[in-house]
Amino acid sequence: MNRNLLSLHQAPAVLLWILLGLALGRWFFPQTAQAQTADSGDRYVAVTGPFQEGVSLLYVLDQKTQRLAVYQAKGGAPNSREVVFVAARDISLDTLVATLNDESEYSPEELREWFQSRDLAVPERTGPTSTDPVKPPNDG
Repeated sequence: MNRNLLSLHQAPAVLLWILLGLALGRWFFPQTAQAQTADSGDRYVAVTGPFQEGVSLLYVLDQKTQRLAVYQAKGGAPNSREVVFVAARDISLDTLVATLNDESEYSPEELREWFQSRDLAVPERTGPTSTDPVKPPNDG
């Protein structure tokens, strides 16, 4: 067995660490203009963006498990730099909801009807059939 080659199980973790390293490099050595960046591979999608002055967020989506992880990174002086794991969530059910807290001018169903009335192609639905707004469950 050749120890110099990565196994298939190690490759996604290595890719994630590379993406995290690139994102951290941008935070610790900021450029004058901040722009949102994104990168993806076969499994992970990573997106960074400014949050507050000197603070950026890194969103990492695992496309295989549909889990989202959020990290906060602070730059500045060497003794004040840090990366904090903020949150994680399984979003597989979230992406099935047609609308939630949606204050758009037109509902998805209204747009669908508008396109259909003009004989325009409308994509097939891939989620729930109801477009009624969903209310989150009560905690109590």
